Parts: sequence; C-alpha cells; structure tokens
Amino acid sequence: MKCLKVPRRKLGELKGVEVHPGYNIIFDGEYALIPVSNFQGELVECNPLPKERTPRLNELIPGLSSFYKVGDILIISPKREIRGEELDLILKTYRAKSLFIRKKVKGEFRVNELIHVAGENRTTTIFSESGIKYFVDVSKVYVNPSMATERLRIVNEIDRGKVLDVFTGYGALAIPLSKKLGYAVAGDINLDGLLMALKSVHLNSSKILLDLVQYDGKYLPFRDKAFDLAVGDNPTAIDDFVNEICRVSLKAVIYKLGKLDAGWERVNDYSKDLFIMKRFLRCDN
Repeated sequence: MKCLKVPRRKLGELKGVEVHPGYNIIFDGEYALIPVSNFQGELVECNPLPKERTPRLNELIPGLSSFYKVGDILIISPKREIRGEELDLILKTYRAKSLFIRKKVKGEFRVNELIHVAGENRTTTIFSESGIKYFVDVSKVYVNPSMATERLRIVNEIDRGKVLDVFTGYGALAIPLSKKLGYAVAGDINLDGLLMALKSVHLNSSKILLDLVQYDGKYLPFRDKAFDLAVGDNPTAIDDFVNEICRVSLKAVIYKLGKLDAGWERVNDYSKDLFIMKRFLRCDN
C-alpha cells in the first residue's frame, strides 16, 4: 500500500489529504506515514494495520438496527424482545456501561421514556462532541447525536453578532457558539437542561461567557430585535414559536420535522417519509 510521508510536526498543516478510512496512521520516529485513498504526489510503500470495525447492530443482533450512544450509555429502539445474552453482547461490543430501551419522546420537554435493561442503572454521563465536553442526564433532556454535524455547521457559519439559542436543552449548540463568539444567550423551559448546560460550561473553560435563562419560548423575555440571530431547534412544534422568535431577532434559523417542502433544506432523516429540515428567515417584517 502507498502512504504519504510527512514530519509529525506538520500533521496539523495538511490540507486536501483523504486518509484511507480502513487503516491507521503509522508513526515512525519523527515521521508519520499516512495511508491515503486519494492523493496526487510522491508516496512511499507502507504496511498499515487495518482498523478494527465495530459491527453494525443488525449485524450483531439480526432484526435490530436503531440505537445511539451518549457517553457510556447506549439507547436502543428494538421492535422485538431481546434476550439477556443479546443485551450483554451489545454492552460488550459497543463498550457501554448502561443500556436502555427507548419507548418514545414525550412531554413538553421532549425527553425519552427509557427502560433500563442491562448494565448500570444510571442515566447521567459525560461525552464529547466537536471538542466540547457535556454533562447530561438522558432521562431529563433530549439528546440527539445525529445532529452533531449540523450543529458544527451552524457554529462554523456564524462569525459575529449577538446570538440566541432559543431551545438550548443541555447547551449542545450554545456552548460552542459562546466559545467561538465570546458571548451568547441561551434558554429553555427545562430547568434541568439549563443546570446541565451550566455544569458543562464549568467542565470546559471558565472563559466561556454564556447567559442561561429559563423561559417559555412563546413569551421570550427580551426586547424587540435584541439579537442579530436566533436559532430555533424545536422541529416538532416550531410553528408555534416562529413569530416570537422573529420578534426578538433580525434573522433566524429554524428546524422543522415533516415531509420535504419547498424552501426548506433537508438536514437529517427521521423516518422513511419524515425529515428534519432547516430554513433561514429574515425577520425584518
């Protein structure tokens, strides 16, 4: 196999290099040998070790497919009863310490109804996303790892201005935004989520300046046009809040759950016919 040979100290400077997803980088003294899948330039012979691939859930347990992991907690949505030995295998394979079955998202706070089935009966954990550490209790706040890429995209697109994260939950968007911009405002009706966000701020840096406010999103406690941008990530009920979001902000980014519609950008698949969609609004009017 061919590798790109570069000094270790210059790894962070590489651009346009596609590392082969199936192999590990080799470190040899002061150099790194990078197995590449697409690179035009001088390469050297190498013998990288293949990466260990974690099997998909349906490969491990036939008939099961839906799951996500938050820190060391694994949450699955099976359509059949799972045997004890299957539960143990899932925990071991995915290196989780707690395993819960998710029944449905319920209530005003959009939290999962969880049933403990294996491992530690614990719903709190710490996990990392895009270099930020978060403390969460998955029984008290909605956690959606599948939106991590979209959150990072939003953070990268916002360079300046006073920003409000309207439905912050545990601070998944607000904390990296405040870290980048120097200051942000975030709120939620869920006090437990706000306390988690506060704990996560302390986990990361004392320099993060984030104002956290408890409120009902239908009655935001801010003056008209107080913000340059507001982000409203409440896909199941966003129509109830759009007018109030636009009252307090010049522009808005909102998310909606539904069938693909004109004027909306597809962000994430939810089910066979439903999608999470995004739309940018100018709130001048």
